[in-house]
Amino acid sequence: MNPKIHVLFSMIPLLMIILFFSCSSNSERDEAEINRADDDHSDASDHQICDGTSDFPNLGPGSPQSCDDVSNPNNKGTLDCRTDASVGGYSNALGDWGSYKITGGTVRYNGTKTRVERFFKTISRGINTKTVLTGSLRIRDLSDGNTCIIQSHAGGDILQGEEAGSTNRSAQFLLYAKKTSDGAIMIETHVTVNPYTTNTEGSREVKDFRTLNFDQEYTFIYETGYDASGVSFSKIAVGSSEKYITHNHTTERVYTRYGAYGTGDTGDVTAHVEFKEVNLCRE
Repeated sequence: MNPKIHVLFSMIPLLMIILFFSCSSNSERDEAEINRADDDHSDASDHQICDGTSDFPNLGPGSPQSCDDVSNPNNKGTLDCRTDASVGGYSNALGDWGSYKITGGTVRYNGTKTRVERFFKTISRGINTKTVLTGSLRIRDLSDGNTCIIQSHAGGDILQGEEAGSTNRSAQFLLYAKKTSDGAIMIETHVTVNPYTTNTEGSREVKDFRTLNFDQEYTFIYETGYDASGVSFSKIAVGSSEKYITHNHTTERVYTRYGAYGTGDTGDVTAHVEFKEVNLCRE
């Protein structure tokens, strides 16, 4: 055999060994890169955290819960109950619904009307930071006045916008429901445009949002937090209707509430609202 050919054949096993380890190394490196990419993607999706409990915020009476929560409520969130337990409160209803009943009047609970609501932890101001409240709602009964069913309460100092430098003491967004003359429901957005502070009274802009029917189920999504510029915003969707609001003042923190808050003081003073499949996530 030609000596050159003999040398070439003798090198084949060595070449195969080198090729095997090279392919194995490349494969491991490619797999590591894929795993790293998956980890990066996982980190992005893990920015959403969903929970359902919180500590009661420094708001309202020192002992606001005048009625007890049930042991296994269908709805998430900490119960804030400011009412006479004999005329209102929370209960589980059939079909995994949570039921909020209130009876109003002239009584005030440390300055606020009767309410049975659930709430979640606050979020602090940040870039593209928000909470997303989702679920379904139906309204069984309304009084001769308005009843708030979803709201966000801005807390801490006002960092920019109207009344900057003052301390905020009130809600920034509220979704109210009221009866219409033709037996339907009008839900309104109430947006604070002149902040209520520890030193001043404020005001809100009220706008019709959409009509609903009694005893009909509607899905909802309420987002609130801070946009890409750190400015406070709210976004509400009920069924197919949606509205985005850029608030004219931005505070240090904000949290969300839902349930039934407020009725008329005279005449028909009862309200009954139900929620199910409620979830709150932070992003």
